[in-house]
Amino acid sequence: MAYYSLVASLPSLQIGDEPPFSTEEYIDNCAQWVNEREVSILKTVLQNEPIASPCSLCAAWNNIETQFRNAIAKHRGQKLGIDFKEYLQTHDGFSGTIEALVIDAFTRNDPVELEEELDRGRWKLAEELVDQSQDPFEFERVLAYGIQLKIVERWNRMDVSLGKEKIEAVITANTEKEESIEA
Repeated sequence: MAYYSLVASLPSLQIGDEPPFSTEEYIDNCAQWVNEREVSILKTVLQNEPIASPCSLCAAWNNIETQFRNAIAKHRGQKLGIDFKEYLQTHDGFSGTIEALVIDAFTRNDPVELEEELDRGRWKLAEELVDQSQDPFEFERVLAYGIQLKIVERWNRMDVSLGKEKIEAVITANTEKEESIEA
């Protein structure tokens, strides 16, 4: 089913912008337009809630996200010289695009740029869910927008000064542990 009015009413999103609404508000708004099954799919993918029966879109996004996380674990494990295999999760299919996106992201020296590139990869993969559909106003667009909204929300919650405080707290806690062990 096509959701012309819903999709046409969605404001544009961009990483770094203020989200127009929360993911929860988005799901609540979509509930007025989409059927119960599709609301369940939105909750499954966007809020990690379990779904009663299997859903091809949920499985597709889960496979994408799992391969993405596996590629990140593999790359970080190789870089650190640790065995990453125990952290890998099973998924169906394989995408060379995902592997290429992760490899490209890890060419960044700045951790913020690396994370941003990873999220740009997720953004692109969400768009590809829509590309598989014949009509850009189908439910796949509604779901992809929700995934992209989650990414925008994540970046909006990031705070450099708060991040520095957290890092300082971790360093202080580790330093105190080392000092108590040495004493």
